Amino acid sequence: MEKIGFWGVLLFFSTVAAQGDDNLLMQYNKGPDLDGFYRKWNFDLHAHMIYGKLKEDDVVYKISYSAGAYLQFKFSKTFALSSGTDFYQLSYQYNLSKNQSYDKLTYLSFPLTIRAFPSRKLHFETGLLYHHLIEARNTEIVDLRKQSPLYPEGVFKNVFGWLFGVQYNVWKRLDVSLQYRFLKKASDLQRLQKNHFEAFQLGLHFYVLNPQKKPK
Repeated sequence: MEKIGFWGVLLFFSTVAAQGDDNLLMQYNKGPDLDGFYRKWNFDLHAHMIYGKLKEDDVVYKISYSAGAYLQFKFSKTFALSSGTDFYQLSYQYNLSKNQSYDKLTYLSFPLTIRAFPSRKLHFETGLLYHHLIEARNTEIVDLRKQSPLYPEGVFKNVFGWLFGVQYNVWKRLDVSLQYRFLKKASDLQRLQKNHFEAFQLGLHFYVLNPQKKPK
């Protein structure tokens, strides 16, 4: 009888203790967050298809591209800072009775953005852009003095801008993104060529470290 009494008391207190833990977890949602992990550092290798142009009525959108790499640093599971560089080309066509030529502008693009992660697979992004001009070229002769399709210095310039974007993880380290960018700088009002652009971008991103896998 004493052994039966002992095991009965032990079973009773064990049941009470277990119920207490369950109630505590239910009432206060305390316990280990199995989804709380994140990687502080990651590298984003990507390519974008760009649909952009001068923000002028007589200019037509055309498709071009960019490619580059970003470094991402996460302050927490939900916020990150990102920066890097892109080889960035912007192409468009003039739609005038005497001008149907194409411009192709080549930049090195440097973003500095904040990323917000409402879920592990989704993030929103916004931030500053700086575009350093490498070359500005047309399909016709635009520099009469040199008889060259390259625009003379000062027509197109280095330019600042801003971006808004959303990115979604489709599989392991692979993401797709959609961005809107605008770039603006004071320009010669007498020229058709302005340093004022907008672009929509569809991107494919590969992360060097799997953001869906818990670091060891």
